[in-house]
Formats: sequence, C-alpha cells, structure tokens
Amino acid sequence: MTSALPSQPVSLPNIDRPSIMSTSTVDPVSNSQLAASSLVPSHQASVRGNRADLRLAAGQNDPNADAASNAAPGTTLGAAPPANQWGDLDDLLNGYDDQQKALIQKERARRIMEQHKMFSARKLCLVLDLDHTLLNSAKFIEVDPIHEEILRKKEEQDRERPERHLFRFHHMQMWTKLRPGIWNFLEKATKLYELHLYTMGNKLYATEMAKVLDPTGALFAGRVISRGGDGNSRGGDGDTFDGDDRVPKSKDLDGVLGMESAVVIIDDSVRVWPHNKNNMIVVERYTYFPCSRRQFGLPGPSLLEIDRDERPEDGTLASSLAVIGHIHQNFFSHPNLNDADVRSILASEQRRILAGCRIVFSRIFPVGEANPHMHPLWQSAEQFGAVCTNQIDDRVTHVVANSLGTDKVNWAIQSGRFVVHPGWVEASTLLYRRANEHDFAVK
Repeated sequence: MTSALPSQPVSLPNIDRPSIMSTSTVDPVSNSQLAASSLVPSHQASVRGNRADLRLAAGQNDPNADAASNAAPGTTLGAAPPANQWGDLDDLLNGYDDQQKALIQKERARRIMEQHKMFSARKLCLVLDLDHTLLNSAKFIEVDPIHEEILRKKEEQDRERPERHLFRFHHMQMWTKLRPGIWNFLEKATKLYELHLYTMGNKLYATEMAKVLDPTGALFAGRVISRGGDGNSRGGDGDTFDGDDRVPKSKDLDGVLGMESAVVIIDDSVRVWPHNKNNMIVVERYTYFPCSRRQFGLPGPSLLEIDRDERPEDGTLASSLAVIGHIHQNFFSHPNLNDADVRSILASEQRRILAGCRIVFSRIFPVGEANPHMHPLWQSAEQFGAVCTNQIDDRVTHVVANSLGTDKVNWAIQSGRFVVHPGWVEASTLLYRRANEHDFAVK
C-alpha cells in the first residue's frame, strides 16, 4: 500500500469486454489508492443497494447503477447511509486533489457494484497465477535433445486424449505442460468464482495460454491480466524476462472485480503479492521441466526427468479446490455479506491444519539465535495453528529436526513423540492438510 497516486487521473479499463489486459498500458485506480476507503467503517463506506448512493459516490448519474440495486440473496442491507456517503474518507484522502478523490470514489463505487453482481450470482473472485501454478513452460532451446524426444512422444499420445496436458507451440518455440487436475479444478471453480488469469508474461503468451485453458472463452471471459510487455517471453515468478528491467516485479488486484474482501488468490509466490498476502493460498511451485528447477536453484530432478507427475486426485489443485470450496461456503453462510471477508475465513482455515500440534525445533536455527520466532518455518507453523516453543515439556507433540542425535530428538524418541523433517511443516501448509508424520520421519 505504498505506491504513489498518479498526478493526473487515470483511465478506468472496461474489464467486462473480452480482452487481454496488459497493465503496461492500462493503469486503473490501484488498490493502494483504495486502501484509504477500506479504513472507513462499513456503515459509512459501503454502498448498500441504493442507486442514488452509488451515483453520489461516483459523482455522476450512472445509467448502469441499477445493477447494484439488486441485493444478493442473503445480503442484509443496512440503513440508508448518511448524505455524505463517504464520511471520514475525505479526511483520509487529505493531500489528494479533487479530481483524484473523485476518481478513487468512482472506482470504489464501480467495484462495489461489480461485487453486488457477483454476490447475486453467489460468486466470489478467484485470481489464478499462471506460471508454476497452473502450468509450466519451457523454451525449445532450454530442453536438451534427450528430453525433447521424450516430449515429442508424450505429446503425440496426449493429442489423442479429450483433455490434453502437453502442448508444443512452434510459433512461440515453447513447450507447455498443464498441472494434473487442472480441468476438474477449472470446471468446479468457475461455478463458485469469477475467474481471473494473471501472468507476469507478455500479452502474446497470456493470449496463447488463455486459449489453451479456455478455448471457448467461457471461463475467463476476457479477464486475463498480463504484466509483461509485447515481446516473446514467457512468464515467471516476478523476475524480469529476457533482461527486460521494465517488466514489473510485483502483482496487485488492479483490474480485478470486487473489493479485496471478496478476492482469493492462488499463486506459488508470496513475494510478488506484497499488499495481498492475507488473500493468498500459496501452492507448491510446479516445475515439470529441468530448466525450471535450475531457474529457481532447486536441487533434485524434475518431474520430467523422473517420469512422474502429481496425482490429480489429491495433488495441489485438488487441495486448493477444497480450500476455495470451504471459503465460498463459509462466506455465503455469513448473515451479512457486506461484512464477510475471505481473509478472515482463509486464516481460520489455515489455523485448523496444525491445531493441537506443539512444536520444538532442534538445530533448525543457528546456535544462539535470539529471535527464532522470526524464522519463516516458525511463523508458517504458527500461521497454520501450531504452537511453537523452545522448551520441552509433556505438551510437546513434535520435534522438527534435520538429523538424529540431539538431546531434543533423543527425548522425543524416548517419549514417543514425532520426530520429523522440516518438510513436514512445509507439506502441511502447502497442501492444507496435516501431512503424515511417517512420510517425513527422521531416520
């Protein structure tokens, strides 16, 4: 929420039309600019099904405002807001000129109107990262001859199947492998959410991937956001492509339907969403090709090299589908949808995963570490419901270690506690289920 407001009002994109949005050319009012309005109490800042209020908020008579007057089923409408619908927002926007204030108010009103449309259809908004989340791509020159021959044979076999997973794009000089379970995921997710596709790649790449995933245009309906330029580079993890330093290195919810309280994000990288971490379901990075593992400095062979893949029935996308299903169910069970928030629901879902676990770490942190609670593993375990401590007592259930022989590990073995690798915590948080301790036992 630190990006600066532009000195001049920016144009608002028509996000309903079928198109590939490139944020290198389209610059809507940003969520960071809307942040101030999110601080206003809901009885002042929410537009609740009143056309006149929407017009007031937008600063004009909007002929399309009727769409917002249809409250979603189950939505409890509040009393009529005060004449100054924005209340304390004027104070929060001190320092902006009148044009900027009006633009922020208009954009917020538009988002609330779009959100009411989604609520009427009992849908939320789901933003899907493309690369290493839904699929993995590799340029021809990055694939060695041995694997090239293997891929050719696999692609020929895959071409005969009704739902393909492997594609060879000659005009882009690129292989693309879809993540197992993707077709079932998209089919089920679109019934609960308005889907947005988000890639750090360029418009050409975004267009081709959208055609693969949604050949009829029914799933994304043009809601495809590209952060790259017009070149011939694939997407990545927020890194620049082909040495182009102009490519953005972070993502935001600009151009996404609705307010942040109704948006869920699925991505393999936390760092590219600096302002929306609480909206995120973080998934394990999908690296089918060897060059992708090298790109991220990951040890071990790729899925292509070991000729294995994730299981569609209980892999990453199946786990994510279950989580977004729970979020949707809990959200629409709320007595007042205007007060419901996917971020608090997601946090509650996370805390269930390791609830009841009390964890001691052994030689995971440097000796004498003054702030072990700042370690990502400690923070991740607590985010997902575990209690982490430095002290051994009868309440401890798990000792996390890399090797045997420490006093804490010996105590755990003698006391019948679990001794697991750090990967047990990581697997539990990525798959949103408590991983089997025996699969991660330290031996």
